[in-house]
Amino acid sequence: MPEQLPRGYLPILGLAGLLAATGQAHASGLQITEQSVTGLGRAFAGGSLPNDDLSAAYFNPADMMLGEGTHAQAGMTLVGISMETDNTGSSVRLPGNLGTVLTQPGTVPVFVTLPSAGRDDDGGTDKLVPNGYYVTDINDRMRFGLSFNAPFAVSTSYGRNWVGRYHAVDSDLLTIDINPSIAYRVNDQFSVGAGVSAQYVKATLTQALFNPFSAFTKDGYAEVEADGWGFGFNLGALYELDANTRFSVSYRSRIKHSAEGDRTISDYIPSRNGTVSAKADVTLPDWLGVAAYHRINPQWAVMGGVRWTNWSLFDKLQIDFGDGSQSLTPEHWEDSWSFGVAVSYDYSPDWTFRAGYVFDQTPVPSTEFRTPRIPDNDRNAVGLGFTYRPNPQLAVDFGYMYIKFADGSSENTINLIPAPAGLITDTLRIDYQGTGHLVGLQASYRF
Repeated sequence: MPEQLPRGYLPILGLAGLLAATGQAHASGLQITEQSVTGLGRAFAGGSLPNDDLSAAYFNPADMMLGEGTHAQAGMTLVGISMETDNTGSSVRLPGNLGTVLTQPGTVPVFVTLPSAGRDDDGGTDKLVPNGYYVTDINDRMRFGLSFNAPFAVSTSYGRNWVGRYHAVDSDLLTIDINPSIAYRVNDQFSVGAGVSAQYVKATLTQALFNPFSAFTKDGYAEVEADGWGFGFNLGALYELDANTRFSVSYRSRIKHSAEGDRTISDYIPSRNGTVSAKADVTLPDWLGVAAYHRINPQWAVMGGVRWTNWSLFDKLQIDFGDGSQSLTPEHWEDSWSFGVAVSYDYSPDWTFRAGYVFDQTPVPSTEFRTPRIPDNDRNAVGLGFTYRPNPQLAVDFGYMYIKFADGSSENTINLIPAPAGLITDTLRIDYQGTGHLVGLQASYRF
């Protein structure tokens, strides 16, 4: 009986999840900003302009000229996201005479619509996001920096019996960015910087497969694993109006990844079980940020920033499989903006406290393009943190952020079998409610 199926008969696992494979953290779409625990405490307002840690090596290399000497830093942020789902009328459309349609060519299908089987679930997960930095002087006008962090990360995970299992089960994205950079002081007020990035990406994606011969009683299972390297650059400029006021602009380029891996089918139609290759070209977006900082008095400082991210380049994703099949997924994301403000208070030479607020705009344009792999929406976040300096060489940072996502919904229709299209479809109608708690700890040392 399986041999009667047309070539390519299986729901193509959306390697579109290679980009849409992450849960929500601070920043739009798949982008996260947890590259600094110090920055976490001020909701990342001001970028690296406050000069309160070494994250300039990533955010804006020109800002490295605000410091001197040799420093090293390492930190970790636990990103805990809750993304609860509420089924609002998901349904399956298929022929009531499905068996006859499949076995007797020419049979006219008599369609019925049934409620989708499965439970609601929480797709949020917990992830650790690391950061590491090293910054040192080259001479009195130049500094070198090296950053190691994860600019795109986190995941979503649902149970295998949840109502949207044919759309997504597990989605996990890991990126590692290695970024050496150089800063140069042009004069007493103006500095510039530049760096290059080597970025590794790895994605693991799973979903259930509908088997028409078992009629919802036994699903197949598909898993994609793919990875690859990409390369880019970053630029920055710093202008110091005076000892208390400064401004900066920074840019990170888009990075194109050619991710290659395998798709494995199991517990499905015998002739379709097994592994084939999978390949997709994925471009992670460029962004441009502007920041300002002003010290009001010896204890208080204020800061803010705006960032634009070029998500509109993510219009579609084409995936080629080793069996000759192809998947083309429309995305139609839009550019997004982020706005943040913060304050810091130097209680003493040993203690600094900080707080901040940020609004992040989602790049997902409508319910049609919001999926369970990335149920993204606008978010508001508040950060709190402090730095403790037990001695002149060592600084320890703690940061906390609370994120509230705007309530969102999605309505996604997929073919449960690709041929003939429209014969069996699943429409997932979901409301999402999301919150996040981020906790970070970090240490830096001056040699």
